[in-house]
Amino acid sequence: MWFKKVKINEKSLAQRLIPFITSGLSVIIVFVLWLSLLEATKQLNFNLFDFLGEKITHISSEWSEKNKINILLVWRGWGNHDAPNLTDTIILGSIDTKKNITSLFSIPRDLYVDIDENRTGKINELYSRALNQNKNDEKIAMNSLRQKIEEITWENIDYYVNIDFEWFKEIVDLFDWVDVTVEENLVDYEYPNGRGGYTTFVLRKWTWTLDGETALKYARSRHSTSDFDRSLRQQQLISALKKKITEKWFFSSAWKIKELYEITNKYMSTDMDIKTMVWIALKVKENNEILSFNLNNSCVYWAVCTKGWLLYTPDRYLFWWASVVLPEWATASNLGEYSEIQKFTNLVFNYRSLYKEDYLITIFNSTKTPNLAKDIATSLTKFWFNLPSYNAIGNTKWELYEETTILYNNIDKNSETLRALEYFLNVPLQKVEKPLYSNDENTKIEIVLGSDYLQLENNF
Repeated sequence: MWFKKVKINEKSLAQRLIPFITSGLSVIIVFVLWLSLLEATKQLNFNLFDFLGEKITHISSEWSEKNKINILLVWRGWGNHDAPNLTDTIILGSIDTKKNITSLFSIPRDLYVDIDENRTGKINELYSRALNQNKNDEKIAMNSLRQKIEEITWENIDYYVNIDFEWFKEIVDLFDWVDVTVEENLVDYEYPNGRGGYTTFVLRKWTWTLDGETALKYARSRHSTSDFDRSLRQQQLISALKKKITEKWFFSSAWKIKELYEITNKYMSTDMDIKTMVWIALKVKENNEILSFNLNNSCVYWAVCTKGWLLYTPDRYLFWWASVVLPEWATASNLGEYSEIQKFTNLVFNYRSLYKEDYLITIFNSTKTPNLAKDIATSLTKFWFNLPSYNAIGNTKWELYEETTILYNNIDKNSETLRALEYFLNVPLQKVEKPLYSNDENTKIEIVLGSDYLQLENNF
């Protein structure tokens, strides 16, 4: 499909916009940036490390055997924003240094959590509260948020990165623009105009070339779709910036490199030292692939459930009429029920190749008990397995299986998709020459539900 590219340049309507929290752009940008800087210095007549004020002669071997590095990224408004320390964007980024795959997982800002033993609140308030209680000690406040994210995801976090939205805007303009494909019309009638009122922001379905101001609006628009869609837009911009950063033309200018470093140093804080940043940059090659994941509360019925459907919206009167979301199976008296989210994050961070494999999966019921295939399809869909909507289920009609079995054809038995399905279903694998029950010859995996189906209920 061909898309026209239109460059949008918008002038500010006021000298200073009232800042507030915006997009979630992953630390992967910074990592790839450092890699590109290192490569570019070979072409320049100055030493980049001298420029940074620190010569790095030895990179620590601490990470030499580490396959996975997890970084918590938060985005907040700072400056004149009316709530400058709310972390409205929270992303856990995980870099697989062997497979060259980076997973980005967004935590919704309205997720209601236990703040401590006596208080509850939205997760985006946790950092701000800890900051106020600890004399603006950022490390303590970030550690408080880090511990909560570790509890939710069951992933250890190695580092954090805390960024002001102004960094994103200035970085985009420094690179001149980013290219973004808008999949559906985006119309926001209540975008803040910086003067206490609102303006209308529109981006039609198209491929656009955006300057920093417009890209920022695309990332932070709240009233056009949902917070869940916004998190994916933010991650889309991560990929766009990553592509720009790896373009070598930029590094022919020593002045631009200097400005890039100054912007990052001004608007970003982190507990990573320079040696660690460089080591990670060396590991994140230009062909590193970014996979984006989020959570949502959107499910009408199984065939149209959105991937990541692991949340629900409780009655507002239970939460002082605040609009919040809870994990599946959690209640107002038991907020910490994260088991389903942890199953998902286990796939996102430890079986991430399954999303690259993207094998087509169908499910067939060999029993006389109705709706079994539909129930399993619903469960697998929300964990982002590739099931083709209405055509994902069926029945074997005449052949009864005593034992639920995963049939696979023309793929490696050790594929991460099969390993992940074994993790969920705990049933045997059987290799076949071609799909036995599916009408789609592209189907690589068929799950046939047998008489032992009751044991599967405990797996979801």
